[in-house]
Amino acid sequence: MKINPNILREYDIRGKYPQEIDEKSAYALGFAFAKFLKAKKIVVGRDARLESENVFWALVSGLSKAGVKVYSLGICATPELFFAVGVRKFDGGCMVTASHSPVGQTGIKTCDSHGRSFGMSNDLDKIAKLAAKVKVSNLNNLRGEVEFISISSEYKKFLKSIIDFRKLNGLKVVLDASSGSGARLAEEVFADLPIYSRRINFHAGDQYPDHGPNPMLQENRTSIIREVKKFKADVGVIFDGDADRAIFIDENGEFVEPYYINCLLSKIVLGKKKNQRLVVDARLGLGIKEIIEKVGGKVISHRSGYTNIIRTMEAKKIIFGCENSGHFMFSFSWAKGGSNYVYSEAILPALLILEYLQIKKLKLSRAVADFRKNFPISGEINIKVKDFDKLKAKIKRHFEGESFVEIDGLSVIAKSKEWFFNIRPSHTEPLVRLNVEAKSIKVLDKVKKELLGIIK
Repeated sequence: MKINPNILREYDIRGKYPQEIDEKSAYALGFAFAKFLKAKKIVVGRDARLESENVFWALVSGLSKAGVKVYSLGICATPELFFAVGVRKFDGGCMVTASHSPVGQTGIKTCDSHGRSFGMSNDLDKIAKLAAKVKVSNLNNLRGEVEFISISSEYKKFLKSIIDFRKLNGLKVVLDASSGSGARLAEEVFADLPIYSRRINFHAGDQYPDHGPNPMLQENRTSIIREVKKFKADVGVIFDGDADRAIFIDENGEFVEPYYINCLLSKIVLGKKKNQRLVVDARLGLGIKEIIEKVGGKVISHRSGYTNIIRTMEAKKIIFGCENSGHFMFSFSWAKGGSNYVYSEAILPALLILEYLQIKKLKLSRAVADFRKNFPISGEINIKVKDFDKLKAKIKRHFEGESFVEIDGLSVIAKSKEWFFNIRPSHTEPLVRLNVEAKSIKVLDKVKKELLGIIK
């Protein structure tokens, strides 16, 4: 079975349906995945897209044909599936989802028994080579046997081991599920909480959604901003299409940059668990490093990509990691007696913030005000550049005497600690992505202008 190389991504499998990924390729990939893991039992789930339903049953058939016992969560959030792998001790997991990609796409996120995802940097090429050897016959009416399960009780137990639900009393929250597959689990969790919640876009699989599945796009936040203001809510939380990312809106209807949420969550985590090492996204590092070290933590700066971060957290036994895209990673070891299993999560970070706001009697805008004021950021700037290595050498010459770190592209840290920037190449386009951070707007603008002059 020929596998289209375009669907093999750095962190997962993703492509247009049925032009790039279809039932036959899903069957072959399922069979190959089971054989690669030498698995006996695997848990599967899918997002709410129509494209994913067709691919899902073909994948299940391939897994079954390989001799695997298949358990299904049905339509579920990606964190729900990865949580299930850890809590029920499955040999692996397959989530059929295109995450926040546009309509017309589907994909497969996979992990082993440790929750480690497979991408082109982590053995996905080997699985694809096995899949290419699979002979696929007629798949009409072929559905492998599955046993449907739920892990909501174990999930809520885990949340309660970290969050005191009673302290959430009286909060008003707007939740936006982006018409995605995380709606059911979010509804089950928030129904148990002593808060007032307004839920929008909770009809999973809606063919006429209110907005798209990517909450980082401004146009997809219009509805939740309107509802936060109308409801006079304390916080708005919007999940992406498969609910493995959470984006926050403050009580004034203002978007809170994920970087500042990372700063806040790092502070909260270290307030609960002292003297921890935390993994943070290397694309911004001035403020969060200062904040973490101020409250007794240590920073491990990491290349972006939550799958890479999860592997490092597991290897170094770290309880929390964060990325500037709204991904938050947690270890089961946070809970007493928990294992060293790490997964990406979207509901727990929301609950941690809500609990913190109630305990400290703060509004979200106030909780992040000092971060916004003391560490202004540029936002990610995309610039067309064909030769990154040539540009990198040019930047190093220009900023000679400053500190250079090459964890993810090139980071430059001023010796004065007054500014920081990271520039890295896109993996898919002739672009560089620039992020600048400083200790004042004036310095930020100066450094950004200087950089753009060098690049252009």
